[in-house]
Amino acid sequence: MRLTERHKRWVYWSCGLLFISGLFWLAFHYFLRVHGQFGESPHPLEPWWLKMHGGAAMLFLIVVGSLLPVHVRRGWHQRKNLLLGIIMLAAALLLTCSGYALYYFGGEEMRPFISAFHWLIGLAAPVLLTWHIVAGR
Repeated sequence: MRLTERHKRWVYWSCGLLFISGLFWLAFHYFLRVHGQFGESPHPLEPWWLKMHGGAAMLFLIVVGSLLPVHVRRGWHQRKNLLLGIIMLAAALLLTCSGYALYYFGGEEMRPFISAFHWLIGLAAPVLLTWHIVAGR
């Protein structure tokens, strides 16, 4: 159940944009802080990377939704690449829920744990996607 070239481009571009924007947010948030008049403060580009990441997440959710009726359903019924497909969907679900939780759940005491959980899965996501693609071929 191969995707069309156009559908593949949507998947790759949305995943790439999501990963790169998250990676840049991580870099700017943890490693590129600015030393200002009142001490260390966020880099001016950090909020822009986070905004891009949020927009990319919305695009990614649309793309994942477009995979459900045909690609995922056929894979489920044909039992092809099933385990990795389930892992991919679980990772997408966990990233979506933890991203949502970063905005709307948990106080300041839970935020670092939710954030670390979110970015650890996010850093593993390209490996999982590559593995899913290679195993599917």
